[in-house]
Amino acid sequence: MALFWPNGVQHNDELFFVSDAAPYMVKSASVIKVFYSKMVHITCLAYGLHRVAEEVRTVFPKVYKLISNVKKTFLKAPYRVQIFKNEAPEVMLPPASIIARWGT
Repeated sequence: MALFWPNGVQHNDELFFVSDAAPYMVKSASVIKVFYSKMVHITCLAYGLHRVAEEVRTVFPKVYKLISNVKKTFLKAPYRVQIFKNEAPEVMLPPASIIARWGT
């Protein structure tokens, strides 16, 4: 914070504490609030979107299973990927999905 305020930290100018909703982060935000009276603890947008995506996965299990099976078909199977590219060169392969395990 010394980069923002080289002449000393302006404690009353801090407004947001961005983190995930883990219990230790909530507790640390409440401790830090003593120093920053106007501070508001908000959940990171990426974490919030992850929670929404997890809920969508549970509401639509058949879609999740379909996506999972397509992923298994092409994952670690360069021969299948090559066949797909030869048969449909104008169609792109689905992007590699990355599932964050924040909530588990």
